[in-house]
Amino acid sequence: MQVPQRLYTLDELRLNGIETASLLSPVDSTLGSIERNLQLAAILGGVAAWNAFSFNPQQILFISLGFLFLWTLDLVSFNGGIGSLVLDTIGHTISQKYHNRVIQHEAGHFLIAYLVGILPRGYTLTSLAALKKEGSLNIQAGTAFVDFEFLEEVGFSPSICCLLV
Repeated sequence: MQVPQRLYTLDELRLNGIETASLLSPVDSTLGSIERNLQLAAILGGVAAWNAFSFNPQQILFISLGFLFLWTLDLVSFNGGIGSLVLDTIGHTISQKYHNRVIQHEAGHFLIAYLVGILPRGYTLTSLAALKKEGSLNIQAGTAFVDFEFLEEVGFSPSICCLLV
């Protein structure tokens, strides 16, 4: 017989010595810091180009409007997919911490699905690999699973099919 579920208040959790912040998802600020550094590098590169090529204010305005147009086009047409692709690719290249976290996260999806009886079909670890495999810009990383229609068509239940693999 199971103990009935009940919702605890924050005060009850604190009284029992449970740290509620530990129940939340961990925050990874790796991509945020990489994005800020890229923005800073773009600004510094713009200032350096301005000084090197002696752009006048009108040229700076047109160049800025061009970049803002491309950024808006990406956000509207591709839902920010190109920016995410660039950021994820740079993140995997620069930060080993981010690369390892993505690998461990996707391995967790893969393993749990397999143990529960859902067959993993494949996985991607980067946005670039997802773009090559799936043709989609808005996937950072992911694990694809065999759907149940396929299993019914083949005539196996998921648990039997997992045992055969």
